[in-house]
Amino acid sequence: MKKKKVLKVLLVILVLGLLYLGKSLIFAAWVNGRPVYRFSLIRELEKQGGKQVLEGLVEKALINSEAKKNKVKVEPSEIEAEIKNIEKMVSDQGLSLDEALKFRNQTRTDLVDQIKIQKLVEKLLSSKIAITDTELKDYFNKNKSLFGQNPVFDKVKDQVKNQVFQQKLSEEFNTWVTDLKSKAKILYFVNL
Repeated sequence: MKKKKVLKVLLVILVLGLLYLGKSLIFAAWVNGRPVYRFSLIRELEKQGGKQVLEGLVEKALINSEAKKNKVKVEPSEIEAEIKNIEKMVSDQGLSLDEALKFRNQTRTDLVDQIKIQKLVEKLLSSKIAITDTELKDYFNKNKSLFGQNPVFDKVKDQVKNQVFQQKLSEEFNTWVTDLKSKAKILYFVNL
């Protein structure tokens, strides 16, 4: 009889402990004695940006799949070099990288994932992008204000080339990922 009572008390303590530890799995908030359930939060988030987030995840999976198929990899040293560049840019603006990430509600892991995907895309598509000197000069002449006061083309040519490359990469990416999506077997299980 005593063992049954002790087991019941332990079971109640265990259940209460699990509810306490797992409360964030059930409740998102508690307002004036009433719960806001996590399911409600997730449903609202899906309405507001779910389709965009899901498409981003699908694209990320397609990019990783294509990189694996083509044996394209990003080395940790490439990621570190890019992080150093970003750290320099944000420090020039008076911020640390961690402050900038916090401001964007991101972590270093998020940043590493973004850089990896960007580098994979660059490696997969860079051979499809050709840039002529005429294009560089045209871009420079149309966008001189982006390069400071009285810019000299030869001094900012690398910046111009990088910007033109990124622009062309973005255009090529849109075409490429649309093509990948049309050829892939994508099964959606949620309506957003």
